[in-house]
Amino acid sequence: MISSTRYSATAEINRQTELSKQIAALQESVSTGKRLAAPSDDPGAAQRISEIRQTQADQVVWNINVNMGMSISSAVDTSLTNISAMFDRAKELVLSGRNDTTSPTDRTAITQELQSIIAKLDSASIANDPTGAPLYPVGSPLAIPVSDSLSLPATAQRSQVFGGITTSSGTQTLQQILATAITAVNGTSASRATDIQTSLDAIDAGTSHITQVRADQGVRAQRFDAAAEDLDNTGTDLSAERNSLESTDLTYAVSEFQSKQTALQAAQTLFAKTNKSTLFDLIG
Repeated sequence: MISSTRYSATAEINRQTELSKQIAALQESVSTGKRLAAPSDDPGAAQRISEIRQTQADQVVWNINVNMGMSISSAVDTSLTNISAMFDRAKELVLSGRNDTTSPTDRTAITQELQSIIAKLDSASIANDPTGAPLYPVGSPLAIPVSDSLSLPATAQRSQVFGGITTSSGTQTLQQILATAITAVNGTSASRATDIQTSLDAIDAGTSHITQVRADQGVRAQRFDAAAEDLDNTGTDLSAERNSLESTDLTYAVSEFQSKQTALQAAQTLFAKTNKSTLFDLIG
């Protein structure tokens, strides 16, 4: 009988000790705002939090990459806008040199400005992007990782931007088209009209080419915009999920705290009353 009573008392003390630990854990959870004090509190949630934490760390890198891609893409767009304006100006100059009444002095001025435009095109073709790398690389553009499964180029290959233009004289670069125009402007009066018209057609082909290149660049920019939006949405979802796993549900925690505290107080009261019995009471 005594042994049985002692066993019951020990079991009750252990139960109350466990209740006290649970109450202390709930108090800490409420005060810190953190639901998990250790992975063992909820192994499944702890594993998911670890996965989310790693993904969020990856997203920091991907966001940096996306911003870099957007910066490069913006620089390319500005460059192409300038190149388009150069070709618009080149056409104006060639048109002004089409008339036989244009003086030699004016033709010299036209030639000098066209040469200046060619020099600007050369400079644009070898310009650097905000990272210091070629804005228009000779080889394939670097594919920038923006997620664990997607990498995007921010620009086009140099030859795709400045070359590959089909004209009546064959495939030419933007610079070659303007160099041919200079020859036409300074040609003899007998062939000037025909040569200049051929050059104007080539300039129009160059303008159309630039328009297409700008459209392609717009698609690249949109893909980076979409990647940025996806990262933003995913980041919001991950933060919300992590918060739900890590943070204390105050309503639940307070309710549990009060419930367990009431249970502990009741258990302690009953235990105290029960153990007022003397040894002689237990023997008897």
